Amino acid sequence: MKKFIAILSVFFAFTIASFAQANPAEQAKKDVASLSEAVTLSEQNKATFLELFKKKHEALSKPGLSDDKKKVIYKSIDAKLRGTLNADQMAKIDSNPALLKQLTQ
Repeated sequence: MKKFIAILSVFFAFTIASFAQANPAEQAKKDVASLSEAVTLSEQNKATFLELFKKKHEALSKPGLSDDKKKVIYKSIDAKLRGTLNADQMAKIDSNPALLKQLTQ
């Protein structure tokens, strides 16, 4: 009986761990949805940001990533956002720090 409980607990531990790791593509879709709620995006911009956020989540999910490298990724995403969106759109995002943090980090 003890072995059964041990095996069952190990099974649930792996199951919970696998659900905790989200797919970068799904996380990117959530980021694009949050961004498009705040500002109006063309279909081309949605596709561009989907790829950008997918690469962001893939890069940030790598094990052993140092804080310095994370900061470089955050700054890169922020620069690409500011380069793609116009001033009015960026002002809307800047006025919502939680959204900006979600999108860049």
